This record gives sequence, structure tokens and C-alpha cells, in this order.
Amino acid sequence: MRKILLFFLLMSASSLWARTDSTKVYQGFSGGMMVHAGYLFGQDKNAPHDNQGVLCSPQGATFGLGGALRVHLFKHLRVGGEGFVSTMNSATTDCRQRLQSGSYIRTGWGGVLADACWRGEKVWPFIGGTIGGGAMRALYILEGNENDWQEDPHSVFHKQPFFCVDPYVGLDWCMTKKVHLTFRFDWLIALHHGQLVLPTGPRLYVGFMFGH
Repeated sequence: MRKILLFFLLMSASSLWARTDSTKVYQGFSGGMMVHAGYLFGQDKNAPHDNQGVLCSPQGATFGLGGALRVHLFKHLRVGGEGFVSTMNSATTDCRQRLQSGSYIRTGWGGVLADACWRGEKVWPFIGGTIGGGAMRALYILEGNENDWQEDPHSVFHKQPFFCVDPYVGLDWCMTKKVHLTFRFDWLIALHHGQLVLPTGPRLYVGFMFGH
């Protein structure tokens, strides 16, 4: 009986605290998925060379998806977490003549986010950033074919863990009170032992956020 009473007391206190009054700390929550596209550039001097001695450090278009979850606090603050995966494959790189099909650079990252959001009637602009970590995985197939079972004598796989800071700006278009169409622009800054992890570049995100 005591546990049941405590449960109802906690529920009552939570409902009072969660009122969408600007004087209250908790203003609600939101979360959803986003797809993105971007362009990565910058040559990693430690990347492998092909048979002609040419550096194979690809640059090009990257695509991916991920999600975010935010708790809305006070009038403008939102905090939460997010995670994304972004892949640049050999068909979209400037090294496509030297890298065989199946080569890729895949970046995965996530962390804690915080942003400031200004709530308009239909548009909510925001600015913020994420602090966290992740890893960049690169597979360079310089000879061979991914469609057979033959051993590829000249291929390289490399995994680079990193600490990252991801500043971003964007806006939510309020389709309804509970569904927002989100647009976001960011630039992931990944560091390994103080050195910038390459390639790097901007990404544009589009997705839906559902909230209460």
C-alpha cells in the first residue's frame, strides 16, 4: 500500500512539474530521425598509395542517417543525446579510378547535445552543439573485386577512434503541435590525439521530430 501511495504521489508531482508553463523547468520532450547528405574533403597523409605511388585519400559525397532525443527545459534550453552514421562509398569519391568497388569511409559518432531554441508560431530556429566521440572506418580496395571469393592482395582497413565536437544550426517547421519538420546544418570536428581526423566537411540534415 505504501508503494502504491508513493507511486501516485510521484505521478502527481511529475504532472505538476511538467506543466508547459514558461515558469516551469520542464517544458516537454522531442525526438526523431534525420537523413543527411554532405561533402567531405581534406587529404590524410597517412592514407595508402596505389601501385603508381599516388596517395589514395578519397574526398566526395557522404550520406547517412541517425536520430536525436531532447528534453526541453526552461524557455529556450534543450538537452539530450544523438547518434549518426555517415558513409562515403567509392562511387562518390574523387579516387574512384584508383579504388575498387566496395571501398568506403564510414563515420559513426554520438554524444550529449545542448542547444538554444526560439519558439515562434510556425518556425523554431536553434543553435547548439554536440560533444562526444566515435570512429572513422576506412576500407580501401586497391586491387581485386568485391563480387568474388578471391583474396585481395592490396586492400587496407583502418579504424580511427576520435573525440568530437559538432556545432550546428537549424530550424524546426511546426507542421502540428507534435510533429516538426527539422532542417539542420553542421560540421563535425573530430580529433585524435589533438590532430584533425580527415576527411571532414559540412552536412545538411532533414527529418521529422515528434514531441510532447
